[in-house]
Amino acid sequence: MSWQTLIKQQTHLPSDNGKNGQKQLIPLPGISLIQVAGEEAASFLQNLLTNDVNALAVNQAQLSGFCNPKGRLLTIFRLIRREQDFLIALPKELAEAITQRLTMFKLRSKVDISLAEDLYAFGLLADDAALGAENNWHGKTVDEGLLITQPGQQARYLMVADESGCKAVAQWLDEGWQLGSEAAWQLQDIEAGLPMIFNDSKESFTPQQVNLDLVDGVSFKKGCYPGQEVVARLHYLGSPSRRLFLGRIHDTELPAINTAVTGDNGETLGHVVQAQFSAENQILCQLTMKLSGLEKAAMLAGNEVQSLSALAEEPAAD
Repeated sequence: MSWQTLIKQQTHLPSDNGKNGQKQLIPLPGISLIQVAGEEAASFLQNLLTNDVNALAVNQAQLSGFCNPKGRLLTIFRLIRREQDFLIALPKELAEAITQRLTMFKLRSKVDISLAEDLYAFGLLADDAALGAENNWHGKTVDEGLLITQPGQQARYLMVADESGCKAVAQWLDEGWQLGSEAAWQLQDIEAGLPMIFNDSKESFTPQQVNLDLVDGVSFKKGCYPGQEVVARLHYLGSPSRRLFLGRIHDTELPAINTAVTGDNGETLGHVVQAQFSAENQILCQLTMKLSGLEKAAMLAGNEVQSLSALAEEPAAD
């Protein structure tokens, strides 16, 4: 079964997130892959991204960000190191613009940057810890492709496969796997506290405002990168005024990315980072919230924000 056929079948799935204990195979058409290759690929990325690219071993991944000079995030993505190249897995809506942005920095670097249109991303949800590598962000090669173990409340994996691997993976549907919705994968990311940037939120948030530093997406020991001075100054000389929190609302429509969370008097308390249905009319939201407004009643799209909770712990003071 081809990628296109899988996507067509996926569009006809019922509007639930498949929380029934079955193994789920989730095509991720909303994720694109950018390939960065060449003998200087590692140093090229090391000079641009928030995380320490040089710390990655082959078949490992990390969460990382790409900022503008003011320290605002253009994108957040999973960076995967393979034997001969790096792959950037990011929202499809940003892929072309980020490819162009990276190319602007190429200059005379011996690096090739392109959209990997012959590779596909899958999410796997399965209570089978032996399926992939034991530790989060570590990879394992299988006949169908590369599996990267992901953080989450259940065992889950990001798979990268070519067309041949895609057809092989599709055969799993005849072996007890269930085709899952892309929303189920996003819900896992939201619950795991992994932030994401989309078109409507690009250049809106610093890494600290979405907890990127608390989920190992920022290295404060590496060299410079665009926006590094702003990010480092906040880390060493100040403290974030916002952090990422998990909130719940009851509604029939998802709030738009970057929608404001407001207080009783209309003041802005935060913004939506991403949101997804967790059950019928129940929505789980990642919200970047002002710490000064956490005790105030909060409203989102006309709905009361309930059960506001921190998504990561602050590091202990040195």
